Amino acid sequence: MSGRRPLWIILSVLVVAAVAAGLIYVGNSRNISAADAKGRNEIADNGNVQGRLYTGNPATEASLVEREDERLVYVRTIASAARWRVEGLEGPYRLRTGSAYTLILPARKAAYTTKDLLALAPKSFRAQPGGHYLLSESVVVLAGATLILNAPAPDQGLKLRMESGPESFVSVVTLGGSLAIGGAAASTATVTSWDSTKGAPDTVTADGRAYIRVIGGHASISHSHVSNLGFWSGNTGGLSLTGTDAVSTFSEKPPTPAETAAASAGARLLPDKELTTLFKQSAQDYSLVTAGIENLRVDKNAFGLFVTNARDIAIRDTVITRSLVDGLVLHRYVADASIARTSSSGNAVDGFSVGRSTTRVTLDTVDARGNGRNGMTFDGRPLADGPNAVGTAVDAYGSNRVTGSRAERNARYGVELSGGSNLTVADSVLVKNDVGVVVNNGATGVTIAGNEFRDQVRQAVAVRDAEARANVTRNTIAGGDTGIYVRDAHAEITGNTLTDISNHAVTLLGDVRDTAVEGNSIAGYGSTAIWKEQSTAKELGENDLLGWAPAYTVERVVDSVFQPLTFIWLMLGALLLVTAAAKGRRSRHVFRSPYADRVPLTSLTRGIIALEDVRPPH
Repeated sequence: MSGRRPLWIILSVLVVAAVAAGLIYVGNSRNISAADAKGRNEIADNGNVQGRLYTGNPATEASLVEREDERLVYVRTIASAARWRVEGLEGPYRLRTGSAYTLILPARKAAYTTKDLLALAPKSFRAQPGGHYLLSESVVVLAGATLILNAPAPDQGLKLRMESGPESFVSVVTLGGSLAIGGAAASTATVTSWDSTKGAPDTVTADGRAYIRVIGGHASISHSHVSNLGFWSGNTGGLSLTGTDAVSTFSEKPPTPAETAAASAGARLLPDKELTTLFKQSAQDYSLVTAGIENLRVDKNAFGLFVTNARDIAIRDTVITRSLVDGLVLHRYVADASIARTSSSGNAVDGFSVGRSTTRVTLDTVDARGNGRNGMTFDGRPLADGPNAVGTAVDAYGSNRVTGSRAERNARYGVELSGGSNLTVADSVLVKNDVGVVVNNGATGVTIAGNEFRDQVRQAVAVRDAEARANVTRNTIAGGDTGIYVRDAHAEITGNTLTDISNHAVTLLGDVRDTAVEGNSIAGYGSTAIWKEQSTAKELGENDLLGWAPAYTVERVVDSVFQPLTFIWLMLGALLLVTAAAKGRRSRHVFRSPYADRVPLTSLTRGIIALEDVRPPH
C-alpha cells in the first residue's frame, strides 16, 4: 500500500460524514429556517439600536429642568396679576427669581428690540468687540408683547451670545408673547451659548445650558443660525416651541443686597411683600403655540428644534445637525404641521421624530442622513389603552405623510411607522439603512408607494406584528438581504420591481392570511424568491420570476441532496463505489506475473564450476 490509505476506506469515511451531516440538517432544518426568517431578518430585543448615548449628567440636569419649570411658573403667576394689584406698574420690570433676576417685558403695541434691551438692561445686555452682544440675564416676554432679536443696524446681522457657564445660564422665554429672530440672506442672525470663563460656546450640559423657548405664543425665525443651546429635556432642549405647562411652586434663597442693587438698574424691581400676595391670588391660562420658520440652521443643540402643544407649524429650508438627542421633534398635540426642504442629519437619535397625539403632519422633500437611530419616526399609538387617572382618550392618531424625501445611512430604520392610521410614504428614496420602512404596532391604512429602495442591510420594507396593515405597491427595490418582509401582519404587495436580492425577495412568516403577493417582477440570486413555508399564506398570485437565479448555497445543496429518494440512491451509489474499490483491490492479486514468487537459480548458487575446483588438494 506504500503508506497510503486504501480508496475504499477514504470513501467510507466521506459517506459516513455526509450521512451524519444530512441527519443533523434534517433534524434541524425547521429551526434553521425559523432563525433565518425570524432572527436574522429582525433586530433582536436586546440588540436594538438606540442611538448614541447622551453624555450629560441625568441627576443634575433633571433637577435643573425642574428648577426652570418652577421659575417660569413663578414668573407667570406674578405677572398675571401684577398689572391689577401693583399700583403704578407700567412698562418692563425685573423679578428676583432665586439668586438671579428675570427681566419681564409686558404687553405693549410696539415690539421690543435689541435697542430696548440695551436701555432696559445696560449691565446684562452689553455690546462686545466684533459686533457681538452678550446677554447675562434671563428675559420673559408676556402675552401681548413681541421681542424682535435683530441687529441695531439694519445692514448688520445680530450676533447674540447667551451667558452659559458653570455657575449659571440664561434663557429667553415667551409666556403667551411672540418672538422674532430675524436676519436676511446677507445678514444672518446668530445665537449661541457663551461661556465667558472660556471665551467659547458652552459645550457642557451637566450644569445646564442657555436656551430659547416660546410658550403659547408665536415664533417667527428666518435667516438665523442657532447653536450649542439647551440641555436634557425638550422644553429646555435649545430652541423649543411649546404650550403651557402644569402649575408648580417656586422657592429659593433670597439674593444678597449687592445682587439687589445690581438688578435694580434699568427696570423696576417688584417688592417681596407684593409678590407673595400676587402669587396666592393668580391663575394660569392654557394656550397653543404657532410658528413660521425658514432658512434656519440649528447645530449642536440638545434637541435641535422641539415642538409640542402646537398648531399651524410651517418649517421651510431648514438644516438641523449634530443634536445631542433628536433633530426635529413634534412631541405631543401637534396638528397641521408642514415641514419642507428641510434636512436633519448626524443627530444622536432620530432625524425627525413625530410623537403620539400628533396628526396631519407632512414631511415633504426632507432629508434624513446618518442619524444614530431612525431617519424619521412616526408614533401614532394611543396615549392610553383603557381607563386611566387623567381620562386620556384611547384613540390612535395619524394622517401623516412623507413625500419626495430621502433617508440614507441611518443606523436603524429609514422610516418607522409605529401604530396610527392613514399613513403614507411615497415617492421617496431610501438608501443603505438597516431597514428602509418599518410598519409595526398595529399601524393600519398604510401606503408605501412609488419609492426607490437601494441596498438596505436587512429589509427594504418590513410589515410586522399586531396585525399591521399596509399596501406596498409600485416600489423599486434593489440590493439587500430581503426585499419585503411580512410577519403576523397583512400586506398587499403588488406591482413592485425587485432586483439583486441576496436571500428572499418576499418573506412571509406567521399569520399572514390576508396577504397578497402578485404582479411583482422579481430578480435576484438568493435561496428562495418567495419564502412562505412557516406562514398561513396560500396561493399568492402570479409574479414574474424569470430573473430569479437561486444561489447554490451549502444549505440549498444539502437540502436538495437529502431528500428521501435522493438519499436512497446516494447510499446505493456509495455502496457500489465501496464494492468496486474492494473488488479492484482483490483483482490486483489475480492479474500478476506467474513467476513473481520465483527467483533464478543462479541467485541461490555459484552456478557451474569445474570439478577440480571442488576436489581437495592432494
